[in-house]
Amino acid sequence: MKRFSVFLLVLLFIVSTIIFGKTTLTIWTLFGGGEGYIMSNLIKQFNQEHPDIEVQEQLIEWGQYYNKLLTAIVAGDPPDIGIMHLSVLPDYAQRNALVALNDFIPQDFLNDYVPEVINKAYYSDKLYALPIDSHPMVLYYNKKVLKEAGIVDKDGNVLIPKTWDELIEYAKQAKEKLGLDVGLTFETGPMLGERLFIAVYTQLGGRFYDPKTKTIHLDVEKAAKAYKLLKRFFDEGISQIMDYATGESLFQNGKTAFHINGVWAMSVYPTVEGLDFGVTSIPAIPGSKPYTWADSHTMVIPKKLKSDKARIKAATTFVTWFVKHTYEWAKAGHLPVLRSVLNSEEFLNLPMRKDYMDVVNYVVPAPSMKGWTEMRQKMWDLGQAVISGEVSPEDAAKELLTTIKQILEE
Repeated sequence: MKRFSVFLLVLLFIVSTIIFGKTTLTIWTLFGGGEGYIMSNLIKQFNQEHPDIEVQEQLIEWGQYYNKLLTAIVAGDPPDIGIMHLSVLPDYAQRNALVALNDFIPQDFLNDYVPEVINKAYYSDKLYALPIDSHPMVLYYNKKVLKEAGIVDKDGNVLIPKTWDELIEYAKQAKEKLGLDVGLTFETGPMLGERLFIAVYTQLGGRFYDPKTKTIHLDVEKAAKAYKLLKRFFDEGISQIMDYATGESLFQNGKTAFHINGVWAMSVYPTVEGLDFGVTSIPAIPGSKPYTWADSHTMVIPKKLKSDKARIKAATTFVTWFVKHTYEWAKAGHLPVLRSVLNSEEFLNLPMRKDYMDVVNYVVPAPSMKGWTEMRQKMWDLGQAVISGEVSPEDAAKELLTTIKQILEE
């Protein structure tokens, strides 16, 4: 009898699908490498489990993603589902460009979220996104390079820097002993100007964002000190100006001792043959905690000229399904945003997760506020200008404050 009931349900589902047809949805993603592989596989899995819905993925190059998304939204023909960083959400929500999800997502589903993450998915008390991860910045180190350079304790274990001074000392020692071009690598655009700046500025005691007033604050003196510290990496010869791909190549090929990147690199490094690496929190200024930058990928539903509740419901079916599968997504290195997954033995038993799980206690999210897209672009430019010697740390801090005031007055 039970077997007959299951057969009947399947038959009814097939008949309804034939009668009402399949809903085809488009999703724009921006993930490459291991991340992209996991995303594509999860989409395939969803399609196999939901014969009535087909999600078709279109990969957009990261550097062009938001320009293309905004253009598509203005034209009234965006994808049904989009990936969006939590930090830029307000710039789209305030334009009335996204579908509010309050009526489509049950509250008991939202209750499992880490509160600090899901709270930033709201704008003017409306829910506009479902976060799928948290991705903080961490420090990677090449164990083979450090051992060859003699940067080990009495038991032969590599020394892991806890302060920025130690990082500079160890990186310089590895560079000089092994004849490396660099001892510390990282991308010198967003990674330096926005992410490292936020981390160091916070470690110095600077407050960058007031969630109560939803405004940015800047202590010019502390900002200048942050720029000075970042400039030391270049003044002392352990780092060079480089793009993301160059930094990745140098670290993966054993040409540097230390590398700063996001946790998403955990989807790649374990697969690199011969790479014996470790991962930990970024160093801290003495007396401070190892505060680090973090953001979250979310899924949103952009508004279309012709949008109906049936398609929105189909889209939210996929998005909620994906969030429930964030253990699989966490294999890319990201931290889960559902407490049930974050605290699970299954997640904690993934390789090296326990080595950087503590980072979750010190993350400083990029400010989720209107104007951040413009703000961070300025930060990227200023970071480059400081390390190249075009602008002094003091003048960069003043210029950043001027930009903040201009954005807040708009």
